[in-house]
Amino acid sequence: MENKIINLLSIKKNVCMSFEEIKKELNMQGKDLDSILLKLESSGVIYKNKSNKYSLVARTSLKKGVVQMGKKRRPTVVIDGLGSFDLFYNKNNSVENNSVVLVELNTNLGSATVVKVLNIKSDTYIGQIIRKEDKLVIRSKKKEDIVINKEYPEGVFVVVDSSTNRIREILDSPYEVKIKKMMVKEGVPITYSDAYERELNDIPEELSKIDKKKALNNGAIDLRNTKHVTLDSDDTKDFDDAFCYENNLLTISIADVPGIIRENSEIEKDAIERGISYYYPGYVNPMFHKKISNGICSLNPGVDRFANSITFRLNRNLGVISYSMNKSLIRSRAKLTYEKANVYLEEGKVPSGYEEYLDMLRDSYEIIAKVKENMIKNGFLMFSSDEVKFLFENEKIVNIKGRHHGKSEELIEFLMLLYNMTKTNYMMEHNLPFIARNHDLPNDDKIKAWAMLLRQRGYKVSNKEEFTNEDIKKLLESYREKDEQIVLDKIGIRSQSKARYDGYNKGHFALGLKAYATFTSPIRRLSDYINQRILDDAIKYGDEYARNKWEPKIEEYARICTEAEVRSDKIERKAYELKKLEYMSKIKIGTVYNNAIISAVGNSYISVLLPKINIYGKIYINKNNYELSSDRFSLINKVNSERILVGDSIDVSLSKVDMDKEEIILCRSSNIRENNYEEEKEVKKKVKKR
Repeated sequence: MENKIINLLSIKKNVCMSFEEIKKELNMQGKDLDSILLKLESSGVIYKNKSNKYSLVARTSLKKGVVQMGKKRRPTVVIDGLGSFDLFYNKNNSVENNSVVLVELNTNLGSATVVKVLNIKSDTYIGQIIRKEDKLVIRSKKKEDIVINKEYPEGVFVVVDSSTNRIREILDSPYEVKIKKMMVKEGVPITYSDAYERELNDIPEELSKIDKKKALNNGAIDLRNTKHVTLDSDDTKDFDDAFCYENNLLTISIADVPGIIRENSEIEKDAIERGISYYYPGYVNPMFHKKISNGICSLNPGVDRFANSITFRLNRNLGVISYSMNKSLIRSRAKLTYEKANVYLEEGKVPSGYEEYLDMLRDSYEIIAKVKENMIKNGFLMFSSDEVKFLFENEKIVNIKGRHHGKSEELIEFLMLLYNMTKTNYMMEHNLPFIARNHDLPNDDKIKAWAMLLRQRGYKVSNKEEFTNEDIKKLLESYREKDEQIVLDKIGIRSQSKARYDGYNKGHFALGLKAYATFTSPIRRLSDYINQRILDDAIKYGDEYARNKWEPKIEEYARICTEAEVRSDKIERKAYELKKLEYMSKIKIGTVYNNAIISAVGNSYISVLLPKINIYGKIYINKNNYELSSDRFSLINKVNSERILVGDSIDVSLSKVDMDKEEIILCRSSNIRENNYEEEKEVKKKVKKR
């Protein structure tokens, strides 16, 4: 019915309608209509004006935003895609930090006036325990001092719920304080409400016999005797996915989170507000409480779990003949890790405890190699990554290394792609709404600049005005496995559009797919959780029911998912920078790093990627002695004509780690080395001819 009201108000002649007009048009009972209108109004979909007439917010000049308040500055409202505006409001529209509001903009003055408060959220903030005269108080820049009666160590930082002034959590380290301050600033919940905690108490630790019997009686298939295993990092605690391959049947199973979490519950509302799990070195802020994410919904080994499974029947050539989708009951046999699986898949050695799963790992990888081959033919683009992995002992970093993306990681990546593509195709065939993972065409100007850099580096690449997916693959292949690949790939990635979630499908350029949605991480991503809910409704109640229920909501959910991902990426970058600084601060000054790669140049610096550990540092230069090229890829020394080009290699030594400015400062230990691989090939050819 919500969808019918929205459609009605979308008709041009009915832009603004009274309660009675809507009631008559839709032939509804007044009580039912009143509750639906109130729900749509409180969510910011429709707006009731002073004449008590309703219209779609999208058809008005009003904008929805989030209030940001500080102790010493004027409140602002942040509006997605438009930025921040000074906020004005009256007593009737009292607002708090993080309130969701409808505002009227005055773009000339850079201000906004509150028209309606949609939602006032409880404000969580970070404070520090200090002694003020003879009392302990919580002090924060944005709040008045709060006197506390309980004894706490002076100087510690705490998380405070402003609605009750209750201390929710004590923070253990300066790193955790910085991370959680960033989260609070970005509006990410870092605690759970009392209502959430009450619901959490009703979540079981394990599935009961009654629940399992009921699921099997309702059509779930029993897969507990199959060889399902999980394959993930050695430090993973929340397992979304498991798989098995037996008798030409490949089964991929994903945790059935919607089957555990009650719809419209406080737990679900909290997950929607978070939108994603936040993973940082040594820390996680999960979308679902760890009792759910690490417990009842995680496909842990040796315990029964509900799942959504797809079983693919394969022919002798490992091609898919058919597939079936089912609710299932599974019991994972083992927790395999990327590190140990790679020992077998890449080196042929057998890790202890893996003997039973060797054939399955080998055969599954062969299947996925064919999936990968087909995807590459259809336009799949493969970029390398500069991600790092921190090694901890007693919560302290003892080492750091570039994250290896080996055959086992590739196995899981393409198993998940196969699962997602299959379910996306089902959604498309049944004309069901879903949160799409869209990726637009790349920026041709940026690709041309990338190609120009490759030509300067000596690679033979074509000069084009427009680039197809096939052209980009050729650019990537031109320097595959070269020393500077990570740096050149990073520039290539910047030329691509940013993938985002939408309530409509536009296709995924980098995957070479006409449509793509994600289902494989319902513990960690809201998009996957919602998409599975939509599919569950369609299978249980019919496609039309699912369309009517979800189409009015899908755009808003997609917006939440995109905003959550942007927040997560922003905080993640900062978190990794802090940990890299912490690691480098323990390295001896003067330590030499050979064959570092120049990753960027500027008027006053050279940015360098340190090999193996994937950490970036800066060499500061006298800008009067250098000239920056118009494409910003090279520097020319005015004194000796030395050319410094992105991708060149250089030996550097550690000069300083500036924790205040959050910079790693390096100095040169050698001349710049130009790695011209095309010239090397020509020399080798001439030598062979001789």
